[in-house]
Amino acid sequence: MKIKCEGIELSDAVSKVIKALPLKRMNPVLDCVKLTAKGDELTLLATDLELWIEKKIKAEVLIEGEIIVPGKIFAEYCKKIEEEKIELDGTNKNKLKLKYLDSDVSFACLDFEDYPELKSVSQEKSIKIDKLAFKDLINKIIFNVATDESRPPLKGCCLNIKENILEGVASDGYRLALAQIPMENSVEKEQIVVPSKSLLEMSRLIDDTEETITLTFEKHYLMLELSGTKIVTRLINDEFLAYEKIIPEEFTTEVVVDKKQFENAIERVSLISRNEKKSYVKMEIKEDVILLKAESNTGEVNEKVQISLKGKDMMIAFNSKYITDAMRAISDQYITLNFTTPSAPGIIKGQEKNWLYLILPLRVMYNK
Repeated sequence: MKIKCEGIELSDAVSKVIKALPLKRMNPVLDCVKLTAKGDELTLLATDLELWIEKKIKAEVLIEGEIIVPGKIFAEYCKKIEEEKIELDGTNKNKLKLKYLDSDVSFACLDFEDYPELKSVSQEKSIKIDKLAFKDLINKIIFNVATDESRPPLKGCCLNIKENILEGVASDGYRLALAQIPMENSVEKEQIVVPSKSLLEMSRLIDDTEETITLTFEKHYLMLELSGTKIVTRLINDEFLAYEKIIPEEFTTEVVVDKKQFENAIERVSLISRNEKKSYVKMEIKEDVILLKAESNTGEVNEKVQISLKGKDMMIAFNSKYITDAMRAISDQYITLNFTTPSAPGIIKGQEKNWLYLILPLRVMYNK
């Protein structure tokens, strides 16, 4: 192969696809990016056999062909010359030469015939959704996924298709996030579990332009198509938790509070207990005030926030990190805190009722 292209486009494309490279060295071939020159395009592909990212850019193709090049060093070098016009010469299959200005660099290459192809996904099942809404859904739930290996399904996010609604859910066993967005087409009910790494890369690759995108899926794979980019991920085939059964529907205490005031107060209070094994915040809800408290060897803090209370007074405690994580993902001006008992999950909801956070409380001692 031999092509000419703009350095900025090449650098941008390779920086996107290398997100699919393995974190740990598995196989020298999988540490590479595959370059394919055909027609008037250069196609870049990377994979760790769980996630595939393919990106196409415009190029002046002088000689069609394929080659694979070590991904990370190639990406770093392209970044350094992105302002230049670049010629890529891979006519020697064992070497890729980049020419720019009056300079050149060569990379040792491996046999491209050993490189895995982009997984094809059947087009039978697909949904159409707003691109920015899907990115927001991912960002609202992704931080709730489990990080340990003991429960594989919780290392992913559940995408639950309900006729014309896409519901995303993530949980680490101590907290749960749920968000819903409308779909532009109606399909039969379906539930898939997507690895969190794959969803995170999808979110990062979605730009801020408004556009309808298509998610295509089958039993083992999901594909997202963006402008010039394809992302294919292997699905987690274990069953997700039956989350609908653990979300309370009735509450004895309902608190409406200014989100920003509540968030700022929680962040200040959590500073006192952040060095403890579990950074916690106690909440004492009474009349028109929620009193936030924390104690540690560092000191103690009491902070009051004005609220609107409906129902019974309540004393309850939570891991403060779980609360602040949720607050950072919320853009609503006012939020609702819902409780039943000090030992039952607390629920945070917004004004539009299209998302919620469930958090299990902590057992702590209260000073009467």
